[in-house]
Amino acid sequence: MYNILAILLQFLSGSIMYSYILARSSKVDLKRVRDGNPGSSNLWRVKGWKLGVLALLLDYLKGILPLAIFISIGLVSNEYIIATSALCGILGHAFSPMLKFKGGKAIATTFGAWSVLTKWEGPTILGVTFTIFTLIKPKATRVEDDAFRVLLGFIALIPYVLYNFYNGREYLLYFYLGNLIIIGYKHWNDWISFFKRLSQN
Repeated sequence: MYNILAILLQFLSGSIMYSYILARSSKVDLKRVRDGNPGSSNLWRVKGWKLGVLALLLDYLKGILPLAIFISIGLVSNEYIIATSALCGILGHAFSPMLKFKGGKAIATTFGAWSVLTKWEGPTILGVTFTIFTLIKPKATRVEDDAFRVLLGFIALIPYVLYNFYNGREYLLYFYLGNLIIIGYKHWNDWISFFKRLSQN
């Protein structure tokens, strides 16, 4: 029962679109901003870093809670249930019932989910990769540039995931593949646009 409850509550937590709520409270329609993504990055661009950081933090935390509470008090311990719950949090953001199943791109929530499963390790790999790309391409501000940065982050995770897989943490590969499918679906058109532009240069 607790396993099912953790999965359902994590999905519901992920489906709360904080950036959208904060934008609406500030009379901003995120559908009209950039690519129309109802996430913290677009809110940051139109309302500044203070509101953007708040939305980013909330999106990150909903990838952690309430799953981390279930784990900490011993209600959920099966690693595959934990991985499934974490995926459901990401799914909730990417396909939020609050927005008629048209959610955001789930990057901040992905960071939160990896934090639950790997503590600092997974998020650090993603964060370092994002930072390196930003330093190399400081003027890369297009939507497809952001999407390519995400792709690089998931490529950088492969050695880490495989290492853990061969050392008995098979559930991380399960989580990684599920996460990649969701992120790939949400970023696919942007990835295609990036490589088309690259081939034309």
